[in-house]
Amino acid sequence: MKIFMKLFVFVILGIGLGGIVVYFAIRNSNYNDNSSNYSSTKITEIHWDELQKWDLKTATLIPKELTKLDGKNIKIPGFMIPLEDNQDVVDEFLFVPSPMACIHVPAPPLNQIIHVKMATGNKIKVSFGPLWLIGKFAIQKNALPLNQGEFHVLGSRVIDYP
Repeated sequence: MKIFMKLFVFVILGIGLGGIVVYFAIRNSNYNDNSSNYSSTKITEIHWDELQKWDLKTATLIPKELTKLDGKNIKIPGFMIPLEDNQDVVDEFLFVPSPMACIHVPAPPLNQIIHVKMATGNKIKVSFGPLWLIGKFAIQKNALPLNQGEFHVLGSRVIDYP
């Protein structure tokens, strides 16, 4: 029994440390997508710390830095959480900053979750590795006190993170 417990702890620590390394590698990268599909459209690369500026506990106003992104095409690194099991391709999913983020207890704060719906006809293969998400960013403001707002992206493309 002790061997199984040691193995369990070893695996959990390995996954956690691996996730942290990938998160910081993504955060500090200078990867540029030079795809010809997007040469005519300006894409703003953002990072999760920018989304965290919307303090959901105390602030009801959306910071100006985020309102400037509303309706813009963005590119953000992160990880996919499919909303349905047993599917190879999806057109709707959650996007989070780290592979350890989970929609179960405890879920990441709302300023660290992006609800993604792919553009009509765009289905993408489920991936559990790091990805770039490209699409139109939207902020949905809610009147409820416990849920002041959510981030959404109408996804146009998902690229494997190199």
